[in-house]
Amino acid sequence: MLKKKKNAFRTDLRPPLLICAVLGAVMLAMLAILTVLCRNGVIPIEQLPYYALALLAVEVLTASVILAAYLSRYRKVCAANEAADLMTTEISDMFRYVVDVPYAIISQDGTVKIVSGALQDILQFRSPICNVPLSSFCSVPMKEIIGYAQTGNQIRDVTYNEDGVPIDNTVPMQAEIEGRQYGLRCYTMRSRGKDYYFVVFDDVTELLALKKRHYDEEPVVAYIVVDSLQELAQYVRVSYRTAVSEIENILKDWVASMGGMLREYEREKYLLLMNRAALDECIANKFHILEAVRNVKLGDNSYPVTISMGVGAVDGTIEDKERAASDALDIALQKGGDQVAVNDGKSVTPYGGRVNTMYGSTTITSRVNSQHLCRLMEEAGNILIMGHRAPDYDSIGSCVGLARLAISARKGDYSHIRIVINRDHANFRNCYDILASLPEYRSLFISGETGLDAVRSDTLLIMSDVSNVFNTECPKLLKCVQNVVIIDHHRRPDQLYEFKPLMTYIRPGVAAASELVSEMLQLSPYRDALLKEEATLMLSGLMLDTKNFTQGAETQTFSAVQYLYERGAHTNIARRLFTESMTNLFTACDIDSRTRTYREKIALTWLSVDHAATEADTIAVARAADKLMTIDGIEASFALLHADNTVTISARSHDKINVQMIMQRLGGGGHYNMAGAALTHTSLEAASQQLKTVIDDYLDHEYTVGTGKA
Repeated sequence: MLKKKKNAFRTDLRPPLLICAVLGAVMLAMLAILTVLCRNGVIPIEQLPYYALALLAVEVLTASVILAAYLSRYRKVCAANEAADLMTTEISDMFRYVVDVPYAIISQDGTVKIVSGALQDILQFRSPICNVPLSSFCSVPMKEIIGYAQTGNQIRDVTYNEDGVPIDNTVPMQAEIEGRQYGLRCYTMRSRGKDYYFVVFDDVTELLALKKRHYDEEPVVAYIVVDSLQELAQYVRVSYRTAVSEIENILKDWVASMGGMLREYEREKYLLLMNRAALDECIANKFHILEAVRNVKLGDNSYPVTISMGVGAVDGTIEDKERAASDALDIALQKGGDQVAVNDGKSVTPYGGRVNTMYGSTTITSRVNSQHLCRLMEEAGNILIMGHRAPDYDSIGSCVGLARLAISARKGDYSHIRIVINRDHANFRNCYDILASLPEYRSLFISGETGLDAVRSDTLLIMSDVSNVFNTECPKLLKCVQNVVIIDHHRRPDQLYEFKPLMTYIRPGVAAASELVSEMLQLSPYRDALLKEEATLMLSGLMLDTKNFTQGAETQTFSAVQYLYERGAHTNIARRLFTESMTNLFTACDIDSRTRTYREKIALTWLSVDHAATEADTIAVARAADKLMTIDGIEASFALLHADNTVTISARSHDKINVQMIMQRLGGGGHYNMAGAALTHTSLEAASQQLKTVIDDYLDHEYTVGTGKA
């Protein structure tokens, strides 16, 4: 306050002093003029003193009047300042002790200097001058208070996931004091050359309670379907309606316990309405309803019944929630069923997935999808078919089969049909040798960059043997094409597509994508159009993904094989694709020598190379993972390949362990008993430890002893 008074004093005296100085200069100038006149004889020299005294008198009189006026004004200003200071002090005291606003004045080191009367009563302090650390009653760090005061906004803590999606981890600036919640507002103030922080504590207890009530009562829409009950009933002698009735009673009791509403809108399909509090409870217990339904067994108690559920927990209208629930249900079913997919609008979180279900194992689905796809092919301006990167024989074979279906649907015109693939890959070169004699395939295969140039507004893009956008041969294509079809046998990843597929045909229970395409061709009007070279490649894809029909092959698999043989598939030509060199044999022996067991039921092995991994190394590691599954007592195997600071993992399992869920936690994917992942910028030891950590988490929380294949 003293500093302000001195500044005011200087400011008030400068104008009069300046005026007096100017007036004095004028008087001196006039005196100089009179002196010159006296020397020239204009004015008698004896009169000069009288003129000087007169000028001095005028100067003194004028200065006195001016100073008196300014001093009078200054006294009024000082009186007003004193009155204002007194009023400010009285208001400050009243604000501190009368107005019910809790606040504190805090120094930069986090020491509370002064608190208001309201905050003093809350904290039960004896004096408003306390000098206690802020941390003694407030959990908000001092650096956040300083940041808020300097910027006017709370500092945000934002991170990004592997897909580049921002995640806001900011914790609200709130403190709990004596059982009540207070929000903090912070301002900077300066006193005696030091910065202090004026912190207001707003009681938000009732507001937070109201928000929580609104959150808890927010409606949530969910769809529930019973997985494969009709298919299971074909294999066991059991009352179908009895099983349905038992499952429905379990669901009704579960919904009633949450205060929700369940309605059957179609046979074995239900609509569920509940609130967000009930959903959070289900998430906390990881949807124990899945286990309750799974305990319903058919036949000789070896076939568990499962359900799939899609939950729409997004903001918006009931229609928005219903649409989100439908999308989530599609993901749950396309990932194999026996799980719940919760769609919050930003991502889809899965729960469950312990049983390898038989969802969608009928030929009716293939026939319907075949007809729909043929119509889309006929209407498209041009067609691009794309598999996954590092194509294997199943990816190539399924793409070739789809190309034949497209050529047939377009009456033999293949000029606007292209397969996007890496033409430098060894697997492609082997397959192209088989197709080289066919004229339509001489210009059918193009690179991803060429595929981008071929995109038009009416382009139809078909993804085959892949449903993960980031694993496709050219992910950029999916950002350019509006009309997309997905055909795959892997479990769908937990990602929300930026596009809405025209058709999604994902059946995780099928052994290979070539099997899906074979069924579609067989059930289409063009079943006789498949050429023997194409049938041979599709057969090689089936042989690859079924390990020569020893893993994952079902009745429909051999039906597809029979169709391929009818179309001229040649076993010996397909088998030649799987020959290996002596170098690969030595590599396999090296991998076998490193095999270790982990937690009795897991087999681990690895291959470490000092150079860039070749395709042969990748294949050798995948084969090693397959071979480990022949060991007695092993339920899952993991083979690691370290090269160029990246570790790739090939995972295999029987029907008790879902390796897709394990690999998904490492950023990978796949399907129930065959999956993979790639860890970049890491060592073999670090990747191995990370793998063991997620295996432990899965075995301790997700694995159920005795769970078999449905």
